[in-house]
Amino acid sequence: MSILLWYALEIDSIPKKKLDRIKHFKIKDLCTIIQIQYLMIRSFCSHISQRFTGKLKLPLKLSDEEIKEFKSRLLNSSWEIKDEFVSTLPAKQIYVTTQSLLDRSCPLFMESLNKNSDQTHTVNLNEMFPIGSGLPLAYSLGYCNPLSNESELGIDGYDNYHAPCNKKVEFFKRRMWVNGSFAYNHSNPLKFGDKLNFTETVKRVKVLKETGTIFAEYKRCFNNQNGSCIVEMRGLGYLADLYSSYKQRFSTIENPDKSITVVPTLLTNFRMSAVTFNSHQIHYNPEYAKSIENYPDIVIEAPLLISLASQFWLNYNTDIWVKSFKYKISAPSF
Repeated sequence: MSILLWYALEIDSIPKKKLDRIKHFKIKDLCTIIQIQYLMIRSFCSHISQRFTGKLKLPLKLSDEEIKEFKSRLLNSSWEIKDEFVSTLPAKQIYVTTQSLLDRSCPLFMESLNKNSDQTHTVNLNEMFPIGSGLPLAYSLGYCNPLSNESELGIDGYDNYHAPCNKKVEFFKRRMWVNGSFAYNHSNPLKFGDKLNFTETVKRVKVLKETGTIFAEYKRCFNNQNGSCIVEMRGLGYLADLYSSYKQRFSTIENPDKSITVVPTLLTNFRMSAVTFNSHQIHYNPEYAKSIENYPDIVIEAPLLISLASQFWLNYNTDIWVKSFKYKISAPSF
């Protein structure tokens, strides 16, 4: 399905000679179809490469004026969205996505929703997230994400509204979600069915001129009809180089109370991207991730990593209220 979408969006960028070849193909079998798909994907990636090295070429060094310009734009920008009703649907989608990996013995969710089923089920999604109950830990990731027009997206498919760029230049070659936190107001928790008033602002921009790396910190405020409920901070790093593998030492707990090993699939990544309205191509387009940003494979998206960690904790701590939750993503996961 994603390949067909590429066709529709990028057909005008394919060289006419190649397009003529495609028009005159007689599709007789699956091999021919695969050849066409391969040609289209290669043309798409070539087009993206040209955009990287042509019109939107990254400056060798950021000037003070360029830095001042995009910092001023970011620090003076904010966006707001309102909703009359906090839906349970994104929460159910996050739960199904994470539990599919964390609990292999969990019931078939669709079967549990079947009114005519003669089986007894221990889980019913409608009963798990009733109206009036609070959003579970980190589930706000599925709510109030940027609603960008496609023309507002970057070359990589991600939102550029709060990115270091202008109309002509993106001042980075790739971007990564590096850290964040959640702070909860338990005297006024955000509940399903609440009215919602959300704002996002850029709180800090830091430029490392030696490397060209730019860090931006975003403040996301979730308020209901009674005031502040959740304050989320997100940190993104905008990097001036493509990915290169390196060995990094991580601190680990030798004897954790609980541990689990999971292997997210492309489907897992895509489903979480859909819930969070995240169109960053490194998470679902292997050709882009490998050919353009030099990753060995698609990158596991940050909201999925965070949600897996938080849901794993929730599976064993159902009655504990969390005041705050912080995380750091030290390197990409594949």
